Amino acid sequence: MPLVRRETPNGPVWVRPRFRAEDYAAPSEAVRQFERWQGDPEPAEVILHGRESPFGNYVEVERAERDGKTWITLLEASAEFAIELEVARTGFGMVTAASPERAFGLARTRDALRSKPVIQEG
Repeated sequence: MPLVRRETPNGPVWVRPRFRAEDYAAPSEAVRQFERWQGDPEPAEVILHGRESPFGNYVEVERAERDGKTWITLLEASAEFAIELEVARTGFGMVTAASPERAFGLARTRDALRSKPVIQEG
């Protein structure tokens, strides 16, 4: 969910609207976009960060080992939904949409990195 800019007597702030699951749900087309790269001969890092990458609007927010596999969680920077993908030897392995609740939590965590304060609506 994009933040809303609001002017206050102390200057501009961002306002994060109340949580609504539909605002943080990953569109099925976003998941399919990542799935198209499963088995690609390029390493996952090149696909994600290479010069020709179609994923420039995604920010890596977490990297973890699960069941002996490396998983990367990406947050789409403007719509703030999250995708989790398995790093395979080449391309991507399994791709899943993170839950809206998880995406919201990740977006809230990134609020501290913004140049203007973020206010959460009640």
